[in-house]
Amino acid sequence: MRMSPDERREQLLGFAIKVFAEHGLVASNHAMVAAAAKVSVPTVFFYFKTREALLDAVLNELERFYASKYAPSPAESELPAVETLMLISKRMTGTLETHPDYARIMAEWGVSVRSDIWPRYLRLYRKMNRMMAKVIERGQREGTFRPDLDPEDEAAILHASSSALIQMMETGASAERLDKFQRTMIQSVLVQIPPAPTTSGRTAARKGVIKQGTTSRA
Repeated sequence: MRMSPDERREQLLGFAIKVFAEHGLVASNHAMVAAAAKVSVPTVFFYFKTREALLDAVLNELERFYASKYAPSPAESELPAVETLMLISKRMTGTLETHPDYARIMAEWGVSVRSDIWPRYLRLYRKMNRMMAKVIERGQREGTFRPDLDPEDEAAILHASSSALIQMMETGASAERLDKFQRTMIQSVLVQIPPAPTTSGRTAARKGVIKQGTTSRA
């Protein structure tokens, strides 16, 4: 069955993502994509006129994909913020199993600090972190998350923990260990903790201990 131009382009983009995941953002080219798709090199050039256009298409797809992973669904927005963050975190780490090529390209893109594509990564990174920060702000309004924290900073920490979780998955960590890590990270960073005792409270507690000790000795 003959493909429409849009269908063919989508197919070639899928092969391009596989090629870029395997060979990297710098080395991948039209010839590699053509070989993977079993089409002529001119066919790939017809849909992606230059290497820059090919790379742009791959990064466009990653931007679309990861922005959607960080955006809570309407149903998730009704859950307690801590559970919403857990679901977002699980979606992010789950991409290594559901979309491994995407996850590996993203990992390389995220360390390409000397590349021309770095500013573009930063825009995506900030967009994703802002989505997470909004969930943290909601948790602060709910009284679940500590009010003294900066949501943008905490979102950056949780974003980094997602990368750490993907590395753990690459080394074969169990699902139970990953779940425990996710919950520990979110709860230790964000969840509200009781306030420290006031000076008067500490003094009263100290007096109680002294009084108990005096009674015991008597």
